Parts: sequence; C-alpha cells; structure tokens
Amino acid sequence: VYPNSLRLLINCMYNDPFIMGLCGETKIANKRDSWVTAIQVFEYYISHHLGKGFESVFGGVTCLPGCFCMYRLKARKGDDDWVPIITKPEIVHEYSQNVVETLHQKNLLLLGEDRFLTTLMLRNFPHRKMMFCPQAVCKTVVPDSFNVLLSQRRRWINSTIHNLLELVLVRNLCGTFCFSMQFVVFMELIGTVVLPVAIVLTYALIITMIVHPPQDITAAIPLMMLFMVLGLPAVLILITTRKLIYIAWMMVYLLALPIWNLVLPTYAY
Repeated sequence: VYPNSLRLLINCMYNDPFIMGLCGETKIANKRDSWVTAIQVFEYYISHHLGKGFESVFGGVTCLPGCFCMYRLKARKGDDDWVPIITKPEIVHEYSQNVVETLHQKNLLLLGEDRFLTTLMLRNFPHRKMMFCPQAVCKTVVPDSFNVLLSQRRRWINSTIHNLLELVLVRNLCGTFCFSMQFVVFMELIGTVVLPVAIVLTYALIITMIVHPPQDITAAIPLMMLFMVLGLPAVLILITTRKLIYIAWMMVYLLALPIWNLVLPTYAY
C-alpha cells in the first residue's frame, strides 16, 4: 500500500459521512514476469478507472476488492447516537453463515467474499455510497501462469454474475430508469453473460470485411464503429492521464481479447 493511500481513504470517509465503503486503485507489481501478467495490466487499469470510476458516479461501486478497501463501522445519527453500518446485525448474520445448500449460495459465499460483502452493504444501505478513490494506490502480485489465471477468473466471473443477480433486484438504488444504478447493474450483467458471443461476432465481422471488402462508406460503418470503440480507451488515456505506456499495455490487452472475452468466460460457464 502506498504511504499516503490510507490517509486519502480516511479523508474521503471524513468529508462525506454517507460513504460507507471505498477502495483505491490496485496496480500490478509483477507486470513483466510473463505474458500472463502482461495481459492483465490494462485489464486492471480499465476495471478501476473505467468500471469502478463509472459506478462511483452513482455512488454504487459493485465490488470493493478485498486486498485494498475500507468500510465504515458506524455512522453518527444525531448528536449522541450511532447507526451500525458494516456491523449491522443483518449483514454480520448473512455474511458469517457457513451452511450453503444451493449453487447460488456457493457462488456468493465461497467464490468472491469481497464482492458479496459489497452486495450486502448496497442491499442494506441503498442510499449510502460505495466509492472509488483513484489517488489511493496499492500493488498486488497477480497470477503468472495461465492455469492459475484460469482458476482465478472462473471464481471471479461466476461470483460476479450471481452477485449482480442479487443487486439487480434492489429497486431503491441511486437514480431513475436508464440513469439509475439498477440499470447499470443490469447492463453489466448482460454484458458479462454475452461476452463469448460478442467476441465471436466481432471476429466474424472482421473476417467478413477482409474477405468481402466494403465498396462504399456505408458498408464500412460497422468496422469503423468497431475500431472507434476499441480505440476510445486510448483517447481517454491521452486526455486524462497522458501515460503513453498504457497505450502499449492496451495493445497487449487487445491481442489477448479472445482470452478475456471467450476462453475465460466459456470456461467459467
């Protein structure tokens, strides 16, 4: 954990009493150990600055990583009273249960405990905030062999789907209709489930355009839109951070896109 990171998280908690939990950015410490670690660098970057950053706009980050996060124990109510937050009896009881009977419960309690705790917090306190603080940074060691990465992502993907199924049923999250956290959760759920189909259709489009080149600008619009979507993160990086090294990591990530969007989700399902 970087020296000033805890201070930054505490300051966020102090300045906004409605924040019940928050996390910082997790960077990779062993990014050059192997090709397996190299393909994870940009994935970690966008999952924080794009994923958690967007969710933080609604005050509903759906997963505070267990390696680097902070929760509020209790919040002040009035001048001389307190409300339990993470120590709320309902949260403690459900999170501490050790009897799991259904496949859904196993995916919630045994595969991603940090994500399930975040789900419980959002479900019990939908009007409070789960935030992302990009200035607070820590480093972690990620899997450097493909078999370990495969096992890790199988747990993470299954845990993500089952936790999003829980969250999409919470109706009083922040926002209204298409501008609500519930809609964001629903789109994340759909996006996670259709990843294999999306990557197959993407490569089908590219192959079709190579075999049958477009004759006019109208026929080339789908391919142009695809390249715009894939290149947009690079533009955002140049505008916001100006860290050119992440453009290189993005190219490595794009080369490994079949692994992220086809191999890992298919193995998890």
